[in-house]
Amino acid sequence: MTVLHTVHVTRYTPAGSHMEIEAQTSSVDLSISDLASQITELAGHLNAANHRWLMLIAEFDRRNGWSDWGTQSCAHWLNWKCGIDMGAAREKVRVAHALQSLPKISAAMARGELSYSKARAMTRVATPATEDYLLMIARHGTAQHIEETVRHFRNALDAEELAKEARQQKQRSLTYSYDDDGSLILKARLPAEIGSVVIKALEAAMESVPSNEEDVAAEEIRLSDKERVKKVPRRVQRADAIGVLAESFLQNGAAELSGGDKHQIIVHVAAETLKDKSAGQCEIEDGPAVSAETCRRHACDCSLVHIAEDENGTPLDIARKTRSIPPSIRRALNSRDKGCRFPGCCNKKFVDGH
Repeated sequence: MTVLHTVHVTRYTPAGSHMEIEAQTSSVDLSISDLASQITELAGHLNAANHRWLMLIAEFDRRNGWSDWGTQSCAHWLNWKCGIDMGAAREKVRVAHALQSLPKISAAMARGELSYSKARAMTRVATPATEDYLLMIARHGTAQHIEETVRHFRNALDAEELAKEARQQKQRSLTYSYDDDGSLILKARLPAEIGSVVIKALEAAMESVPSNEEDVAAEEIRLSDKERVKKVPRRVQRADAIGVLAESFLQNGAAELSGGDKHQIIVHVAAETLKDKSAGQCEIEDGPAVSAETCRRHACDCSLVHIAEDENGTPLDIARKTRSIPPSIRRALNSRDKGCRFPGCCNKKFVDGH
């Protein structure tokens, strides 16, 4: 007996319109070439539908639609409402947002040319400058080829970051000389992380030096028929601050600094970069970029402030500052709680202590 199967496939286009295809086929009577043709054709429809689904997820997450159900994140909502494993749900949310900034990869997937597996791999490293190259490999290679290319690409990025940091360390220097009038001339080349500490110290020391020339017996000048105090240029304040730093060190020695936020060096780094060694962007606040490996090293034992931002970098939520939990307290928490104690949460691994 021949069994007929009715297949309904909805194909979504980038514009949001869709058409419904209905086909009656006999899987027993079809030739091998016809079976292969229909399998690949349906795979294209699934790719296009998957792209549309990811675009809906990205918009749903952008509007924080999952918060209406009281869930912790869009991934938790997908786990609950769509029956997707938490790890896979988080990855789908990541890919959905990444496709927003990769128009060529997104368009290829919308046309059904690109599978989710290939898109997922490419979005780990792709940028608008490299998506043409990765798309070429994706169109002519397998998903395994893409995975290998992405792995080598990430290794190259990590090596480039470490090489850049190694150059900074190797080229660090500080020289000084005296000018003809007896002035001391300092010239320094410092690695990014040391330079940020020096700048932070200078800014703190500048608070104790005069900010206008009235404090140093300067006369007032008249500008636009108004008497104003002439401000001391910041370069002059920094020069005075160097003296304050030197006097403070000679008086107090190399005492370890502790305390207020004005001594903190703030580094912005994506959570994914710290967790899975993805090639993310790490930047010192108001400073240069630093390697991801440097951020991971400093994050082992430092103060952490979790800030949730939207795709434009606008802060949505700022959590309280946390610190590393001592191993003895962590063991006590694990022994007592056996996992997360938040109502409705069933996580037993990779949970935070509060």
